Amino acid sequence: MKASVKRNWVSSQDYPMPKVRRPVHFRSYLIKSNTGVLPHTHEFAQFHCARKGNMRLETADNCWIVPSHYGIWIPAYMEHTVWAMDDVFLESLDIETDVVDETITMCKAVTISDVAKELIHYASETIPELYDEHGKDGKLVSVLLDIIFNLPQVDFVLPWPQSPALNEMCRTILESPGSEHFIEFWSARVGMSTRNFSRKFKKETGLSFSLWKQKMRIFESVIMLKQSKSVTTIALEMGYSSTAAFSYSFKSVLGVPPTEYSV
Repeated sequence: MKASVKRNWVSSQDYPMPKVRRPVHFRSYLIKSNTGVLPHTHEFAQFHCARKGNMRLETADNCWIVPSHYGIWIPAYMEHTVWAMDDVFLESLDIETDVVDETITMCKAVTISDVAKELIHYASETIPELYDEHGKDGKLVSVLLDIIFNLPQVDFVLPWPQSPALNEMCRTILESPGSEHFIEFWSARVGMSTRNFSRKFKKETGLSFSLWKQKMRIFESVIMLKQSKSVTTIALEMGYSSTAAFSYSFKSVLGVPPTEYSV
């Protein structure tokens, strides 16, 4: 069972943007382990790439995991929070809305190819803030945008219920994913019959309570795999009866065995 840990909250202003900038601005910075960035919005879209470390991104409706070497799109004016689950070395592209692809209308996690990963790192290290939009740096930025706009989406999203009681419940469950979290306990806790609880939860999330818990545990397991924990250790911490049961559950959610995500 995973113990709940108090977060160290910081403001997005701790990671400032320049006032004069080009259509794409590159930033690289460290978010220390167990640090949460308070709810905030931007007037530009963002593409976050976790070069090292793992994080969660939360909005009012959903929660995404962003393991190392994966990325996430955040549309302009989308309020969100970020939580670093360990030291996160983040490479971020802040992109003006007039150059953002029209398909970027909601947050989405994506798989980052080796080419995209290295180009993002190279650009973050070498492209000046006021690069020449019509020179070689501008051409590199244009090519990079074409690549990241077409990165394949990955289903690392967990929906939040909208009713306050169920929403608070899910956020509490997320702090101890390896516990049983019986439906009988939680339905009584929020003052509903088991039947009404099941109906309301499915209506608000699109998932049954059991499937929501399964996805939550598997997503948490992806982070643990990226932290170099063994499959056996993760299976035990996530409350599975055996490694085989864990591997079956993992594959049923993500379509591949846990070893595909091992470091």
